[in-house]
Amino acid sequence: MIVGLWIGLKAINEAWGLYKDPQNIERFAVAIEKGSNLDQALSSVQRGNGDAVDNGSRQSESVLGFRLSYFAAWLLAILLLMLVGRLALAAVKTGGELALYDMQIRKFAQMLAQESRK
Repeated sequence: MIVGLWIGLKAINEAWGLYKDPQNIERFAVAIEKGSNLDQALSSVQRGNGDAVDNGSRQSESVLGFRLSYFAAWLLAILLLMLVGRLALAAVKTGGELALYDMQIRKFAQMLAQESRK
């Protein structure tokens, strides 16, 4: 139960950190771009249509500055935080049920002991 609470608090802290400083998602977006080359693929499609401009300051940005890896990073970060939160809630629930079950077994054992004395 305590582990679930700790993990839940860490997930909330990470979500709050992304809310306060959204630039932190940039590292995740760069990792997604390195692994999947989403922006380069989108840039090559746009270049084929004649829409892309290579400005040199940022890799594979279109005229509007659209980076698919940035939006994918936000989507994945939100989904991962939701998954971690769900797992933390399940851990808290399971820990609570185990503690409650232990108390019920103890009460049942006490009742059996009282009945056997009679």
